[in-house]
This record gives sequence, structure tokens and C-alpha cells, in this order.
Amino acid sequence: MSDPLFLQFHTLTSYPGTLLNRDDAGFAKTLPFGNAKRTRVSSQCLKYHWRHHEGEHSLRDVTEMSVRSRHTFRQKIAAPLVEDGFSEESAAAVTYALSQMVLNGETTKKEIRDNAKDALGDNDPLSVTDLDRIVVFGEAEVEYIKSVAEEALEALGDEEFDPESEAQTSTAIYNVLRDRDLQSNLRALGNAMGLDAAMFGRMVTSDILAQGDAAVHVAHAITTHKQKSENDYFTAVDELQDDDTGGTESGAALIQSKELTSGLFYGYVVVDVPLLVSNLEGCPRENWKDADHELTKEVLRRFTKMLGVVSPGAKLSSTAPYSRSEFLMVESGQVQPRTLANAFKEAVEGDDLLEESVRALTDYTDRIDGMYGKNEERAVATIAQVDAPADPTGIDEIADNWIPNQIAVSS
Repeated sequence: MSDPLFLQFHTLTSYPGTLLNRDDAGFAKTLPFGNAKRTRVSSQCLKYHWRHHEGEHSLRDVTEMSVRSRHTFRQKIAAPLVEDGFSEESAAAVTYALSQMVLNGETTKKEIRDNAKDALGDNDPLSVTDLDRIVVFGEAEVEYIKSVAEEALEALGDEEFDPESEAQTSTAIYNVLRDRDLQSNLRALGNAMGLDAAMFGRMVTSDILAQGDAAVHVAHAITTHKQKSENDYFTAVDELQDDDTGGTESGAALIQSKELTSGLFYGYVVVDVPLLVSNLEGCPRENWKDADHELTKEVLRRFTKMLGVVSPGAKLSSTAPYSRSEFLMVESGQVQPRTLANAFKEAVEGDDLLEESVRALTDYTDRIDGMYGKNEERAVATIAQVDAPADPTGIDEIADNWIPNQIAVSS
């Protein structure tokens, strides 16, 4: 195992009068922590908006993103093969057998034959290639799997696909797929899984897709103080009501209420740099130092600048939930990361929640350093007028110079 390198991002971001992330009943998500209930924004919500951000510093502008769908094998592989002239039965049989090889590691003769026969014996063979769950693939992986399917179909030649020949045909499909070294070829593609999967991971159960672990770990954001909420009573006015009633009835056509919250949220993100390099470059994790780091540096540069400005997008038209982080600290080190959320176990109070929160975080960081030793290098950007764990600088300096330098020194 090579030396690790972790980057830890700590943010404080204030949102007034918003409903950033709702539960199944429409209320703000919450979390009991320490001595108070907090307003919460889920990590899934945060990652969704980071993945889909299309403005300045967008991750989508760096390189290809992944395909997330139940229908990838049907729409991206089987259907195009049919358009190329292969029969639905043959394209579906080969594609479905390949999907189970890649996703579930079903590579034995019996497994491949049985999977091929499932498609051969179906009245709508292409429907068999639709999966029961969303899977995440990069465009490069999809293209490679399609090329394997096409080569297999060409190797089968004019094999007849009818019910009486299912056993013979499924055996032929096994014979053309059994020697495919899918794992090595997929691993060698480099950034095969797509940028968002390289960062945030994907669920896999097969060794063939071993490159699936998330290199970026995201905590649920919580308020540093107890939840502050208010029910907002509102109406919608029927502007044509007076024309029908002569002004004798109320114009309110809708009366409802919704929960609004305000809060200063602590956010925490960890980047496993060797794993991110491995996922992006297609190299073993232990060889990350010898790989090209330019794509990783560009991803981290954009991510650092985006982190403080991309807001969860709920209730855009009625709350305008646009805020920028007022505190960012990035730490670089080789020891296991640790959250600083415990600085807020005692809910922060005071007239200036930002400055009180920075004080609490700084004090907690100092005490942890005193107990374990200082194991991280730190860079801070903030508008708070209080002492921070490091002398403040600018976001651009951290993103453009400090982080790339940490990677260079470690490698």
C-alpha cells in the first residue's frame, strides 16, 4: 500500500428563509445531534447538485460524466446492435449475458448459457436487457462492452435463433464470451467509469467492475446551532374571481403553509487522492504517484471553487436559496480523516453565528491537535473577523496553488 493522501474540506454556509432538503412529508430534514435538533441537508442532495452544476467551475466541463439508468444495456448496446443489422434475439441474448457477467460476475458456462436463454425464449427479447436497478457506467465502458457484444455476434455468424436451438445457441454464446478478459480491459481504459462515478462511486457486486469505490466522501450538512424554523402561511389569489361573483367572495383560491428554515450549515467532505487518481487514470491505487495528475488537479481545482457557491436547488422561485460559503478550510494529511462537527455538539448561540461557529471550530481543532498532535497542513479562506485554525487566504489561492502543491509534495 502506497502512502495515503487525504484532503478534507470544511465549510460554513448560511441560508436564510429556505427549505433546502425535504423529507417524505415535505418538512425540512433534521438530525438530533449533541444537545439540540439540527436542520440537515443530505449528502445525496449535495452530490446531486454538484454533479449537475453547469455554471462556472462545472465538473461536467472537465471530462465525460457517467450514464445512470436501468436501460443502459438496452438503449446503449442492444438497440444500436439491432440497428446495425443483428437480430433482436441475438443482440439481446449476448447483451444480457454480458450484463450479468459485468454486474454480477456470472461467468460460468451454466450462468452464461442460462442468461442467454432468458433472452432467446422471450417474446420481447430486448426488454430482458432492462435491469431492475439503476447502474452507473462511463461512456468508455459502454462503448467497450458494445464492442465486445458486436465481436461476439460477428463470431456467431448466421446462427439460427429459434426455440429449438436455444441450448445450442446459448452454448455458442458462451464459447465466444468465455475468454473475454473484461476486467483487465475495462481497468485499462482510464477514466472509464465517468467523472462523477470516479468521484462519488457506484454500487457493484462483481470483481470485473472493481473500480467502483467512492474517492470523495460527503457528510450530511447540519446546522451548527439548534433548528430555526417557521411555518409560512400563504395564499394564491384567483384574479378572475371578482368577474364571476361581483366581489362578494374571497379571492383566495388556495391556502397552504410550508416550513421555512434558516441556518448556518457545517459541511464536511473528504477526498482520497490516491483513489481518485486511480479511478480517473485506470491505474492501481498503489501506483498513483507514477500516474498523470493533471486531470486530478483540474477536478480538485474546480471542486474547491464550486463547493462554496453551488446551493441545493429546492424552492428556487419562492426562496432564492443562493448563498456562498463564508468559511472554507482545506486540510492535507496522511492520517485517517476526522470530522470537526463535534465542535458543535454544544449548539452555537450568539448574535453572530458565523463568528461564534468559527471560534468553536478553532477551539476544537486546537484541542484535538493537543491530544493527537497536528497531523494536517491547513489553508483557510473566510470573511469571519476572528482567529481561525490558519491565516486566511483566498479561494483561488487554495484551489490554484495550495492543493496542487500538496499533491506534488506527496507524490
